Amino acid sequence: MDKLAVTCLGSGAALGEGRLWSSVLIDGKVLLDLPPSAVPQLYRVGADVTSIDQVFISHFHADHSFGIPFFLLLYHFLFKRDRPLYIIGPQGLERKTMELSALAWPELVKKGLAPELSLEYVEIEGGGEYRAGDLDFTAVKMEHFGLDAYGYRFSIRGREIAYTGDTGECPQLRRLIDGADIVITELTHPAPTDDSGHLDVRAVRRIFHRSSGVVMVTHISGTPPPIDGVILCHDGETYYV
Repeated sequence: MDKLAVTCLGSGAALGEGRLWSSVLIDGKVLLDLPPSAVPQLYRVGADVTSIDQVFISHFHADHSFGIPFFLLLYHFLFKRDRPLYIIGPQGLERKTMELSALAWPELVKKGLAPELSLEYVEIEGGGEYRAGDLDFTAVKMEHFGLDAYGYRFSIRGREIAYTGDTGECPQLRRLIDGADIVITELTHPAPTDDSGHLDVRAVRRIFHRSSGVVMVTHISGTPPPIDGVILCHDGETYYV
């Protein structure tokens, strides 16, 4: 089976201490979370922006979603595409996208930000099975300070991929990752903590030490210690897994 290219555009949490905010590109086609720093990183890693068909937003915190207006701006000035772009995220996604865009580029929004772009929104309510273009996926609600925060699971070229976004340790996280070929999860705290909305190094070791798939961590603060069987992602690196 051919390996998938997993490109870490950014590996940091909101206070990532030198790391760019967390964002991951899968197979050049699926983007997991969209902070502002993701757009220049797409250029740095040589990605073809027009090949991205699905953008998953795990939740509406700024380090996961405030790059949306920057991404759409590319289609106002630079790029065209002959098929829809799908943005997937919690309920209210379309409204929040328009609010962010109006704050960022009011003069352009009046003209229609990216007016020639066929933009489709897939809004998640409570989890379940969904479809965005040619991609079927499952959304699972995570525990993250009571927000509408989601993990996602989908298949690309026969590989099952599970992505957590931000989450605390919870039963639904284990269900999301069970049997996945590639797991991409957060590791906000490099030392033990009582933060119930994020994972720390103990939780990652506890949850993933028996995983049969490849485990990759991002959304990192500080410098976590090495974890057996876990890839600690770095900004700008592509991993073939």
